[in-house]
Amino acid sequence: MPFDRSVYARRLAAMRDRLRSLSADGVLATPSSNLFYLTGIDFHRSERLTALFLFRDREPFVVCPAFEADRLRGMSAVAEIHTWAETEDPFALSASLFPASAGTLAIEPSTAFDDVERLLRARSGWKGVSAAMVFGALRMVKTRDEIDAIREAIASAIPRFARAFGSLVSGSVEAEISGRFGGDNVVQFGPSSALPHGASGARALSPGEAVLIDAWDRPGGYYYDITRSTFFGTPTDEYRKIWSVVLDAQTAGIEAAAPGVPCSEVDAAARRVIDAAGYGEYFTHRLGHGLGIDVHEPPYMVGHDQTILEPGMTFTSEPGIYLLGRFGVRIEDDILVTERGAESLSPRVSRLEPIPA
Repeated sequence: MPFDRSVYARRLAAMRDRLRSLSADGVLATPSSNLFYLTGIDFHRSERLTALFLFRDREPFVVCPAFEADRLRGMSAVAEIHTWAETEDPFALSASLFPASAGTLAIEPSTAFDDVERLLRARSGWKGVSAAMVFGALRMVKTRDEIDAIREAIASAIPRFARAFGSLVSGSVEAEISGRFGGDNVVQFGPSSALPHGASGARALSPGEAVLIDAWDRPGGYYYDITRSTFFGTPTDEYRKIWSVVLDAQTAGIEAAAPGVPCSEVDAAARRVIDAAGYGEYFTHRLGHGLGIDVHEPPYMVGHDQTILEPGMTFTSEPGIYLLGRFGVRIEDDILVTERGAESLSPRVSRLEPIPA
C-alpha cells in the first residue's frame, strides 16, 4: 500500500457516504485501479473472483481465492476476508454475505459484465448500477499525499530523459533507446514522430531528424506522463517555428486552468494558439487528460468535457503538431490546479535544445 491504512479507511467511508447519490445500498469492485484506490489491493483481474463489497450497514469485506489470501492480506486495508476453494462457487459465497433485504449494487465500471451477471443471478432481487460517476468524483481531486506521490514519480523520470537524450548518436535505434529508458515509453525519430500514438521500431537516427520521447510510469503507485521533443543536428526554421508554437500553446492552456474553469476552456485556450499559427488541422488530439493512479483518468481537457476544475485536480497539458511523413512536435507536462491557478509539477522546457549530430 502506498499510504497508511487510515487513508484507505477514509476513502472507504467517503465511498459509503456517496452511495446515497446513486440510491445504492452497496458497492462491488473487482481488481482495477478503483479497487487499488479504495483498498491498496493491486491484483491483476483473472477468471478467479476477487472482489470488494462495501454495504451501508456493515464493515467492508473482500472475497478471494483461498490460495491468494496471504498475499492479499499483505496489501489490503480491509481486514475482513472471505476465501473460497477451487471446488466452491465464489458467486454463491458472495451472495450469501449480502444483506437480507434486496437492494441496488453500484458496480465499479471496469468490472466484467459476466461477473456482475453471475453475482446477481446468485442473489436475486438485487440490481446493478454504474459507480463510474462516484469513483470519478472521489479520485479527481488529489490529496497532498497523492500529489507528493506524483512529484516523486516525476523526479524519477527526469534523469531517464537526460540519459536517453544524452545517449543519442547517429545510428541510434528507436527500440534500443526505448528498452534502456525504463517504464513505459515511446521513442520516435524523423517521420515516426508525426504519429501521436506510434511505437518504437527499428528506425535508426540520422542527422537532421526530429526526436520525440513520450514516457509514463508509476514507480510508487502514481503516474508521471511527460513528452519531450527536440532535433538531432541543426533544426530547420520550420521545426523551430512549430516547436515554439507548441510551447506557447501549452503555456496558454496552463494559464487558462484555474478553479471554476471548465476543462473544455483549457483545451480551447491552447487550440486557439495553434489555430492562429495556421496549424489547427495538425493538432489532432485533445490537450490532455487527468493523471493519477491511471495514466489516463478523468477529467479530460477536451471540448466536450464540461467538468469544472477544482484545486487538487491533476492533468497533462500536451499540445502537438504533426506533419505526416515529415515530423511531429509534442510537449507534455503534468499540471496541478491550485487555489489561484495552475502550476506544472514537472520542470517545463523554455527553449529548444538541439542534440549535436
